[in-house]
Amino acid sequence: MKANVESAARGFVDRLRERYDVAGALLYGSRARGDADDLSDADLAVLLGGPQGNRADAAVDMAGIAFDLMLETGILIDALPIWLEEWKHPEGFANPGLIETIRRDGILV
Repeated sequence: MKANVESAARGFVDRLRERYDVAGALLYGSRARGDADDLSDADLAVLLGGPQGNRADAAVDMAGIAFDLMLETGILIDALPIWLEEWKHPEGFANPGLIETIRRDGILV
């Protein structure tokens, strides 16, 4: 992972912690695989503690934070909120295969 992407991802997670119970975050996708180009976004699975909330609402809120960070860093973070219960039991997630891929290929931020 490039240093500028890692720095942007850490900054994003720090900002999220002001609003959410963030248990962890993993970079996945092309940035984690190392085949991203300069215009690739940074896919970030954000693991959330507490009771499961509305994913769409959380994703929209996180997108706003990501946009502000992109203006500062030039790195676009595409956040996927995943509650710990879904992480522990991916069969309850809409796309269990995605969670398995993130577990296998993700890079802890």
